[in-house]
Amino acid sequence: MHPWAAAASWLLFLAANGTTKLDCFCTHVADVYYQGGGLRFQNDGEENLWLTYCVYPRAYKLEATCENLERLSAAAPAVARLLQLQSPAEERERGCAGALEQVREFSEGAADEFSVQQWCLIADHLAGSCSVLGLDDTDWNEETLATDHLRRPVLSQLLRALRQIMKAVSARRGCADQHDWNFRQQHLNKSEFEADYSVYLEHLANYTQDIARLISLGVAHTSQVFVPLAFEHMGIHPNDQRLHGWIKDVRRVRDMLHTKLRGWVHDMQSVSEQMTNYKIEEDKNSSGIYLIRRPLLNHRLLAYQTQFLSFHDDFSALCEEQHPKASEMFGLANALYSLYRNSWIETARIFNENNSSYFYIVDEEWQLKDRSNATLSVDTGCLQLLADALDHPTCPLEDLPPETIEQREQCRVQLWDDMVQRLPHIPVTSYLAYTQRASVNLCLLAWMSVNSFSVCQDVSFSMIQSVDDARCFFGSPDHKSCPELNVTYAICSVSRAILLLKCRDFSFHKQVEVCGVSLRPDGLHSGKMGGSSITPLKGYVKPTERALTYKARLSNATLKYKDFRIDRLKPLEISFIALNILFRSLTAGVYMYLPQLRNLPGKIFLSFQITGIIQVLGSEVVYRMSGVPNLSTAVQIDSALTLLSCMWLNSFCYQMYACIRHLRLPNDLLPAEASKIFRRQALYALAPWSILCAASISLENTSKYYLIHSRILFLVGISVSITLNLVLLGLVGYMYLRNRNAMRRLKISSKDKFGSKKQIVFLSVKTVFLSGIGIIVRIGFHQVQGIAQFVYYVHIATMAQGPLLFVFFICNESTLPLLKTTLLVWWKPDTVCPRQELCSAAERNLERRAAVHCTFAESSLSCP
Repeated sequence: MHPWAAAASWLLFLAANGTTKLDCFCTHVADVYYQGGGLRFQNDGEENLWLTYCVYPRAYKLEATCENLERLSAAAPAVARLLQLQSPAEERERGCAGALEQVREFSEGAADEFSVQQWCLIADHLAGSCSVLGLDDTDWNEETLATDHLRRPVLSQLLRALRQIMKAVSARRGCADQHDWNFRQQHLNKSEFEADYSVYLEHLANYTQDIARLISLGVAHTSQVFVPLAFEHMGIHPNDQRLHGWIKDVRRVRDMLHTKLRGWVHDMQSVSEQMTNYKIEEDKNSSGIYLIRRPLLNHRLLAYQTQFLSFHDDFSALCEEQHPKASEMFGLANALYSLYRNSWIETARIFNENNSSYFYIVDEEWQLKDRSNATLSVDTGCLQLLADALDHPTCPLEDLPPETIEQREQCRVQLWDDMVQRLPHIPVTSYLAYTQRASVNLCLLAWMSVNSFSVCQDVSFSMIQSVDDARCFFGSPDHKSCPELNVTYAICSVSRAILLLKCRDFSFHKQVEVCGVSLRPDGLHSGKMGGSSITPLKGYVKPTERALTYKARLSNATLKYKDFRIDRLKPLEISFIALNILFRSLTAGVYMYLPQLRNLPGKIFLSFQITGIIQVLGSEVVYRMSGVPNLSTAVQIDSALTLLSCMWLNSFCYQMYACIRHLRLPNDLLPAEASKIFRRQALYALAPWSILCAASISLENTSKYYLIHSRILFLVGISVSITLNLVLLGLVGYMYLRNRNAMRRLKISSKDKFGSKKQIVFLSVKTVFLSGIGIIVRIGFHQVQGIAQFVYYVHIATMAQGPLLFVFFICNESTLPLLKTTLLVWWKPDTVCPRQELCSAAERNLERRAAVHCTFAESSLSCP
């Protein structure tokens, strides 16, 4: 028969429901073969049909690591239903009677003569008959699942459609393999080679697009068939009272599987679009040899798709108590994933450029070095969420509160914003800000983000999209040049790419021993496949030792102390906070109570104390106990009050300098003059402080990317303020030394020394307080990453500032006696203070006479 006549015969045969007849033929031959009758064919065409249509498309297998082989075998019977030939009942229903004779009669001519092209015709016919209209919207509820006549017809149609899709994928591969692309023998010059290779690329792209369409349809049908298939496989009783809960659980497992499969569709579509971009050039070193330059986004990236699902290993133990059937659901999802990966993705991925001995393939490289040691500044709240998800994973079948889901999405956006900033560390000006940001290893962050238990569970894994996003992001200094990036999913997409391709110490590429179950139309056959010769397993599900070490270091050093809580030191911390507030309040009360201290420096120091009290109450009581306001606002307030405290110290130090410079004691000022100068000094302090605060708030609220500028602005303001304090105190010391040297030149001497050792200690400590050096030391500790426990110790030590201020500014030789006397007079109004001046000589005489009279009375024991 002429090939064109054979082709016409094939088209007519297929149009007359030919694939159904071919299935009947395969069923009959298989029954005879598997029952021990052997293979007996009447002609070469019949044998060719068996080898191509019946056997080759059904060479399916399930694979898993050998420790999971038993669970894989348990799910294999359900998966085998996708491959089973028609049962006798189905044969009768579909009209198999007489089909065998028709196929044999047809195979004597057209099948034998047209065997080369039959794959393409079969593939086209199967592709057009794979869709199941009207069944994708089936609501699998208690009624439809429990009623046999509602469930079984729909399930049968869906299973048949999936069988057709798998056969169509294999047939499309067989069709693509028929053409012999022997470029070196056919074309010797460059122009002919390029022309023929362009045709080949178009052929390859069309093949991949067809496969992608079939896979897309298969993923949709798989989501629809999963619930009824699991119902029959697991033997759920229709009258089970827990059926409603079981349906809800199996739907969630179905959605998890659909999320994993959905990324394949995108990858295949992306690969087909990239194939026409391959570049061809002649090798300069070898005549007649050509170089094929493929873009980075080619089919080789499909190898990074998850080889084995880890649903069972990750979630079965977590869900076992509340969801008894969860283990079987996860096992079925793993088995279906393995089947489709081997029958769809591997079939499509293996077919690529043929005749590789006649030209060389050169792939574009992603020019980004290993990121295993890169660091990133991130929000500690989101980082804590990632760590908690790893340390305390939850069953994905549980209902999550809406606020938890919203928090996960917000953290994905926040982490992406942190990555966009590309900063290793953000300077902080308060200890609260230390809890807001943390420097974390970039690869560790990527692993924590895309781990099976983390915030990216519901984001489909498209390796092509991930690499494209990551290359766009890291290849551009401005993230705005990548407008296609969705901020809600970007952290998941980019993290997967950099983790698998650019984090050698955080993802694993290792050889594993793989076992498999091969599937046949009549049943199952299990066989172990050696793991030493297979391609190394790529992935990131199981953490490497490096990842666990980094995470432990991060948790122990930063996250464990994020809220500054060490259990054994909590009583000590609370005691120090209480003492700090108490003694700061006492110091402020003394300065308000004693008239002698209500001079100009006293008013400035009182303002400093009130600012410190408000800062401690706001950060230690209001925020730490009630969580109000939010952390970012609390950091702003705490940093602003730290800056204001430094500015009050500026005014105090300036008054010290002015008093010595003009040789005028503070008590020499009249009350009205002192108040006027204080108002002016307060204006000088509050005006620049208000400007800096307004600028910082504007920067932080204008855009989250200006957070570092806001922090640096506060840090610079505090540094300038403390520098000014040191300059003023240095001038005071310089004027003292200059005056002392001048007195020595005038030969003026005095037995009075500068002060006792106690006075010198008090003066030195006061100078440290007034200079603000302690604030700089505290801020310096806040900049250190990885030693949060030391920051916590410094934080507790800072709370001792209140008692120290009371001791060194109140318990001195001038203020303390005055306070004692004033309190004594308040307790006993008749008490006369030592050295108290009397109003007149008469009063002095009267006092003297009273003393003499009292002495005489004492001698007679009659003094009242």
